[in-house]
Amino acid sequence: MRLLVVNPNTSDGVTSAIARAARAAAGPGDVVDAVSAPFGPELIVTEEDGAVAEGAVLACVEARGAGYDGIVIASFGDTAIDAVRERVRVPVVGIARAAFLAAMAVGERFSIVSFSPDVAPSMHAIVARYGLGERLASLRVLEGAYEGDPARIGEALVEPLAELCAQAQADGGAAIVLGGGPLAGLSAAIAPRLRIPVIDGVVAAVALQRALVTPRPG
Repeated sequence: MRLLVVNPNTSDGVTSAIARAARAAAGPGDVVDAVSAPFGPELIVTEEDGAVAEGAVLACVEARGAGYDGIVIASFGDTAIDAVRERVRVPVVGIARAAFLAAMAVGERFSIVSFSPDVAPSMHAIVARYGLGERLASLRVLEGAYEGDPARIGEALVEPLAELCAQAQADGGAAIVLGGGPLAGLSAAIAPRLRIPVIDGVVAAVALQRALVTPRPG
């Protein structure tokens, strides 16, 4: 399988983290290419950020999308996913939808944990977009906006995020979804501390693509 993973923001450090998580979830012989958006916000937080990033994702897919068996959109807004699907003939999977599907395979309800109160509106919006409001047990975010390098979010915030996940276990969900591309790869550090699964959207998206894709000959 040849997979293109598009990071809709411009942080190459975040793209590197996404690439590591995606390759760890890929199978033997799979090829994973991860690319950053060619323009737009370094970190997608607001709806306005997402609107700019949509154009960047489309430009990226038009320039780089040929020759792949599947495409992953690695932002928790599943940025521009419908428009991308209209332009390609391969499966296109967003990390939010993939994470939700994985969580609901475990139980009826799930929680989301993320890194900033600024992302809470967009988290609620993507849950509502997919008609899953009644499935959301809780949304927990760290207090205070993150103002550092987006590429260091996972490293800098792993302990407070792990504590927030521990608190979310009591909210009635069967699984916890880590919300946001910058948290790619973090579930491996947090999951062993908890009683319920911690889902990485990038890992879930790659797994779903492996179930969907029929590799092209050669």
